[in-house]
Amino acid sequence: MQHYNKNGINILLHKSPSTPRYSVSFFFKVSKKEKYNGVNSILARLLLQGTKKYSALELANEFENECIDISVKAKQDYIKISLIFLNEDFKHAMELVKDLIINSTFDDFEKEVFKIKGEIVSDLDNPKMKLTDTFVRNIFKEHPYSSCHTKILEDIDNIAKEDIIFAHKQMLEAEKSIVVVGDYNNEQDLIDFFANEFPFMESKISENEIQDVFKNEIQQDETIWISKNDASQAQIIQGWLIDSFNSPLCAKYAVMNNILGSSGLSSRLFVNLRDKQGLAYTVRSQYDTMLHSAIFNMYIGTAPNNIQKSLDGFKDELQKLADNLVTDDELKGAKENISGRLKYFTQNNSQIGAVNGYNYMMGLGLQYNELFLDDVNNVTAQDVSDMAKRLLSMPKLVTILAPDEYKF
Repeated sequence: MQHYNKNGINILLHKSPSTPRYSVSFFFKVSKKEKYNGVNSILARLLLQGTKKYSALELANEFENECIDISVKAKQDYIKISLIFLNEDFKHAMELVKDLIINSTFDDFEKEVFKIKGEIVSDLDNPKMKLTDTFVRNIFKEHPYSSCHTKILEDIDNIAKEDIIFAHKQMLEAEKSIVVVGDYNNEQDLIDFFANEFPFMESKISENEIQDVFKNEIQQDETIWISKNDASQAQIIQGWLIDSFNSPLCAKYAVMNNILGSSGLSSRLFVNLRDKQGLAYTVRSQYDTMLHSAIFNMYIGTAPNNIQKSLDGFKDELQKLADNLVTDDELKGAKENISGRLKYFTQNNSQIGAVNGYNYMMGLGLQYNELFLDDVNNVTAQDVSDMAKRLLSMPKLVTILAPDEYKF
């Protein structure tokens, strides 16, 4: 993938020969705090609900009739508009998305707010979603990353249409990029097209109001109990705030995570807690990276009377990694698994655009995947041990959802 800048517009191009469909994504970096939790989520949904030229139904019909797949996502660090369409529909797809980006009316504001409230209430009926919501809210505390379902519900009635319009203005004033993957004939024609037809995509770097989350790092171990007396299963998340993808520790955490619990049936948590001890219905570890922070966590769904055994199991598995170096075969398998997954998730045009566009917007560069895999290949057994020791020495947050009779 190559980066070009014309008229201040960042354009990323990747030629994918003999593919029938384009993937085009528009990234808008989030560097301003939301006035209320949920503003960007509502904005993302309203971008698909009508423009000055098309009603919501007409816009939906235009995309459907031309077989143009479009999605808008609001994440912690960016808002992304993604399109996939046949090569011959390029100009019409771009006309539609241009209209959507700059001429959305937000007329369905009240309707979308009503729908979001209902969806959130429904989601929170799911025990695992409720557990995750509580975990995210508390591990990030007052940081903008703590914007979760319950926080959005608390703020949503204070949000006005004017707040969405202002957030849209901020979106257009943010750092931006256009990512194109497809079988194009002339890259200069594409560069000229976007430079002339999408002047509003000029990238502007503004002061980042979202500060490093480690300023709000948890200071001591904390356990939060969520009462659900009709639950037949206990749900547990134990996690830490740690270094993200811009840290030299990232590859080391990734390898440890793969060995511990992210590689499915072969991971240590699965083998030892589920297969050997029969503690888990589901068990895994996860390393989630963001621009300003990362979370390492372990999750288990278990019988309520196994809560303490499960927590002890988490600690035991980390302690084993800390005390005993992993074998060469286990280390090699983890590295191959990480490399294989990265290749698997960058196979089609959409995936190539998503991964490289994200890397660019996060300031990682277009060679990040290759550099990351180099770092992964250099991880040693001692590095894995050191990362486990590091987690064991850091304060952690535990959230538990279970009937009160099992509370301790």
